[in-house]
Amino acid sequence: MKNSFYLKYRPQKIQDLDCTEAREELIKVFKSDKVPHAFLFSGTKGIGKTSAARIVAKAVNCTKTTREQTTDYRLQSTVDGKIDSRQKTAVSSSSFEPCNECSSCVSITNGTNIDVLEIDAASNRGIDDIKELREKIRLAPASAKYKVYIIDEVHMLTTEAFNALLKTLEEPPSHALFVLCTTDPEKLPKTIVSRCQRIAFKKATLTELVNKLEKICQAENLEFEKEALKEIARASEGSFRDGVKILEQVSWSEKITLEEVKKSLGILGEFNVDDFLELLQKKEIKGALLWLNDKAERGINLKILTEKVLERLRMMLLAFFGAGEGQPIFTLEEVKILIQLFSRAYWELKNAIIPQLSLEMAVAEWDMVGGEEKTEVGGGKLEKEVRNEKTKKIDQEIPPQSPASHFSLQTSYSIEDVLQKWPLILEKVKPLNHSVLAFLKACRPLACEDGFLILEVFYKFHKDQLETDKCRKIFEKSASEVLASPVKLKCSLSENPRPVKPLPKIEDFPPPVDKPIKKVAEKGEDDIIKMAEEIFNKNIQ
Repeated sequence: MKNSFYLKYRPQKIQDLDCTEAREELIKVFKSDKVPHAFLFSGTKGIGKTSAARIVAKAVNCTKTTREQTTDYRLQSTVDGKIDSRQKTAVSSSSFEPCNECSSCVSITNGTNIDVLEIDAASNRGIDDIKELREKIRLAPASAKYKVYIIDEVHMLTTEAFNALLKTLEEPPSHALFVLCTTDPEKLPKTIVSRCQRIAFKKATLTELVNKLEKICQAENLEFEKEALKEIARASEGSFRDGVKILEQVSWSEKITLEEVKKSLGILGEFNVDDFLELLQKKEIKGALLWLNDKAERGINLKILTEKVLERLRMMLLAFFGAGEGQPIFTLEEVKILIQLFSRAYWELKNAIIPQLSLEMAVAEWDMVGGEEKTEVGGGKLEKEVRNEKTKKIDQEIPPQSPASHFSLQTSYSIEDVLQKWPLILEKVKPLNHSVLAFLKACRPLACEDGFLILEVFYKFHKDQLETDKCRKIFEKSASEVLASPVKLKCSLSENPRPVKPLPKIEDFPPPVDKPIKKVAEKGEDDIIKMAEEIFNKNIQ
């Protein structure tokens, strides 16, 4: 059976490592006077951590290198504490690279060397496993010069297991060397990290990935298009292993073309995310949903599609601060909201029953938080027309007032009244306009002064929308009816972060039964008596 590309072209020497920074760090270590007794390799998946660990095991055990002419290259020193000149000369030579020909190197490469143990910490994470390791580590190597313990995903060990491992790392036998590998170094205790030589394996750059893929193509005599390799590199998300796997999938064709790569990745057609974003900018929700459905039916990978949408939004975000190219078609607040919506949709794609549903929900929520209502029902405009009629009615009932008239208003309600009846105000707004409702849910009443009800708003975009004539009139009409007093709206942009705790539900604030409604100057005595009768009759029932 033919070996897979990622096994066939796995690095076998330090110079072969694809991660540039990690390769240079290891070369420095092996050229130094002393090699540490424990390494910590950290970095994302598929970047070469385990391959590097095996290379380290071969480098210290290779029988053809001149490095090991002394008894212990890590510990040997003169009485004065200076490194022996013979040792220094051997270490500084290029002989630290494994030969890959001796019996020790071959057995380590094949995974049959009994002195090089690879332990999966996800499966052997308990204290008993580490205690067993501590007992065995005292034994001298069977055939190799050093016992090498490669512990993969070491962050999966339990706290007790880490404590047991710590003692061994503090006082290791002279014949033992540890290589700890992890994708999540933050989960490791600081006591463990401090006793290791840490080498970070960073995500592969686009250039590094393309260079790796080109070498494999040349070794396999494969014809390729440069753009095809770049597309593979982008889809690999910084992982050499993933990139090589994708390359192998498309290597069966006569030539590796961009079309074949896109077919393999699930991108079965061209799409322009700018078209989709323009539909969102114009609030053409129906068109945006149809665009998504079209791409889903054509078999386009929705994960990649979402990544491209987020990448485009990211460039718009950077452009606001002069760090990106292009002209944004959204405001800064709109870009931030869209990034949040589609980032959440991206993570929901994995478990979605209907693949495009999470993206459709993001589009629907975008319709709720921005602009005017454009929702069509059943292909018609019934709901939109009904709301327009309600808006016109509100416009007629609340005529525009001059700025001077605002200051002549006298509020007969307090901020406590507003907070108590806030859920009722939201219920009043709900049938009139869902966008206004969404904006109000994202803010909170702050104060009542000079005839105004002041709302604390946490996003400039929300403030701008609420202060438009349409949204302002809807809120003032609804609030005036609930508070039984004229209400004028003023928005104050908050410098504080938005509170996490949501506003209470309406049922948590039943209408008060023991607090009389304050007298309203504009209403007559008969109106007040009528309102009191309605309240008490309702309570009796």
